[in-house]
Amino acid sequence: MNTLTSRQAEALSFIQSFQSERGIGPSYDEIAAELGLASRGRVHALVKSLEDRGAIRKPAGQARSFEIIGEQGAEYHLKAILAEIGRAGAVHQDSLCVIAAMQFLGRRDA
Repeated sequence: MNTLTSRQAEALSFIQSFQSERGIGPSYDEIAAELGLASRGRVHALVKSLEDRGAIRKPAGQARSFEIIGEQGAEYHLKAILAEIGRAGAVHQDSLCVIAAMQFLGRRDA
């Protein structure tokens, strides 16, 4: 995982603690309120930056859902790719697990 800015680290910490306390991720409104952000658009940009840095994964179409990636190594990424192969019978270059593995390896063109 690339180094986070202080704002990103604050957001990640809030998301982690919220999820562990309540069993569900915070809404964008709750994140905005906690961090003093003016809009959900700012929260979206912050969440996107956390995804880009490999700190979290935000499953498409699943509200209040965040997967904390953290400092997961090569074994985690290999297992994710193998699980994708098991589910889909193949893994595609644009699969989230492949993109995450490529980012882990330092390839930003994935």
